[in-house]
Amino acid sequence: MVPNSARQILERSLDTVRIRANSNGECFGGEIADALREAGVALGVDRLEVLLTRTVLTRTMDSLGESYPAEVLQDYENRIPVSKALKYLSEAIVGLEKWQTSELGSDHSVSKG
Repeated sequence: MVPNSARQILERSLDTVRIRANSNGECFGGEIADALREAGVALGVDRLEVLLTRTVLTRTMDSLGESYPAEVLQDYENRIPVSKALKYLSEAIVGLEKWQTSELGSDHSVSKG
């Protein structure tokens, strides 16, 4: 189950992470999770929608080879390249678009029958 607000949450988070990167182009993984929560608050969405969006992001991170994505999103001790964080968020957005397109296609074919 993916909330309708997931794309907006991910896009806002992408912008926030980009802005908060340090001068070395790094951020903490925990800052990504913080950005997701802040985006949810700014959009006025339910906490569950933020958690479901986080699940979309962790699945994307896993598919991109991150061994322990949930741990990365809780890490405030080790920095990661902001380019990696932005890739995770961007790929999650692209994945949502593909999922929504396939859902529309399957809904459309069901309504024809």
